[in-house]
Amino acid sequence: MSAISAATVHVILDYLCPLTAPLPAHLISKPLLQRHHFLDISPDNAADYLAWPSANPEEQSHAVAVLQSEAVPLHDHFQVNYVPDPHDIQAHVRITPDLRLIFLLDKQNGHWLYHNVALMPFPAHSYSSFDDALKAYSPDDFLPEQNHVFDQKDQDDEDSYWNAYGAGDDDSHQPRSDDYLDNGANSEDAYWAQYSAVQGSGDSTLPSPLPSKKKVLGGPQADTPLPDRIIVPSDNLQTNHVELYNPLEPPEPSSLVRRLEALSAESPSKSPTLFEFDGRPVTYPTPGELDSLSFNTAPDSPGAVPALSASSSTASPQPLQRCSDEFVVVDPAAAATVSCAVDSSLPSDSLILSHPSNDSHPQRHDPAQDILRENIKGFYQLWKLGRHDLSSNSTTDKEIFLDNVRQALEEL
Repeated sequence: MSAISAATVHVILDYLCPLTAPLPAHLISKPLLQRHHFLDISPDNAADYLAWPSANPEEQSHAVAVLQSEAVPLHDHFQVNYVPDPHDIQAHVRITPDLRLIFLLDKQNGHWLYHNVALMPFPAHSYSSFDDALKAYSPDDFLPEQNHVFDQKDQDDEDSYWNAYGAGDDDSHQPRSDDYLDNGANSEDAYWAQYSAVQGSGDSTLPSPLPSKKKVLGGPQADTPLPDRIIVPSDNLQTNHVELYNPLEPPEPSSLVRRLEALSAESPSKSPTLFEFDGRPVTYPTPGELDSLSFNTAPDSPGAVPALSASSSTASPQPLQRCSDEFVVVDPAAAATVSCAVDSSLPSDSLILSHPSNDSHPQRHDPAQDILRENIKGFYQLWKLGRHDLSSNSTTDKEIFLDNVRQALEEL
């Protein structure tokens, strides 16, 4: 890096007096070039293109006007003052008694680049010599490093500080280590014994307890017999004897036998209620009631229907007359009609099923039929809610629904 030369000043003046085209990028300082780029400043506005904003805009405009109107000096003797700061070094070149150009030093290449234009005089705290300005300029703002010299006296003072830790306590609290220490002050035992004088914590006046000696295997007490082992049967550890059911693996035959025995040992419970008909519950027959069932193969009268009755006390064939309490269930899969009638003379827990065909064997009640009927009721109610024809009655809706069901079954 060196002082600015007169040739550099003349090159800039050739472009600025007058300003007819943009300055070459390699002659403009980096901050001013960034200002032109980001603010999109063109040479048409010479005041903003050549000068930075100042506190007095009139002085800025006047400096640019003087630069454009004054004649270019032909001499090479320019008065220059240098202004250093923590980041850059500026060169203020006097062009006329009223005008000065400001150049910025490129620290990487050592070139002086155009930066600004201003009016005279030179700023205060400027240097007429470049060497003086360079000495004042400090690119690395660090304090001078200090030489660290190891002092044995400081080390001794630090050791004495830590060795005196807890020395003011009562001697009765200090552990006695005279039995295993040598008399020499500089011996290895004396060094390690210093740790026993350190207290357990900073706010405690009592020393930490000495570590207890651990018994080593194979020592004098190695021959001591151990207590006898207590063997606990594995059956006593099994608190839950219930077998877990795994649906992915079939049970073993022995497991099936145990489960059947457990079921037979249980007391028979009352059969669950399937549904209620006419206010009376209808349930499954118990195993004892199934054994006492009897079948009526021939009706006693033309109006009678072969019936199967099951009750908790007796089971006998009873002829029944069709009455208004009878209802019919249609099974599409079996394509058969089953009628169920309730006899008021039977107990409330009795179930009677009859079939209108010539088959003398009665049919047992199938819970799946109840589920099917409930589903059909639900489908019908949903279908009826979706109808927009409010003028239709319930009978017409049921006929339309049954027609759709028949058509759907025929398409299967």
